[in-house]
Amino acid sequence: MADRQPDLFGTPSAPPAYVVPYPIAVNTLTRTLEMLRAAERWPWDPDLKVARMERNVPRMLAVLPPEEAADWRARIDAEAARLDAAAATAA
Repeated sequence: MADRQPDLFGTPSAPPAYVVPYPIAVNTLTRTLEMLRAAERWPWDPDLKVARMERNVPRMLAVLPPEEAADWRARIDAEAARLDAAAATAA
């Protein structure tokens, strides 16, 4: 009976529930970057902005090789800075 109980401090017995496939990650990042480039102001409300920029984008970047992820991160961060600056001048 003790053999069936997992070790609380050991390695996890199951792989992650879902790993984003590379093509889906690239497609999602491409669509996100295109949307940001086309926008004059943030295209999402504040809650959705947090969801996209702080949860979805890092999850997609984690699938990519480090150099490619850094390139995507730089391009997305540049657009985010532009939109933040536009929001600051509009306020």
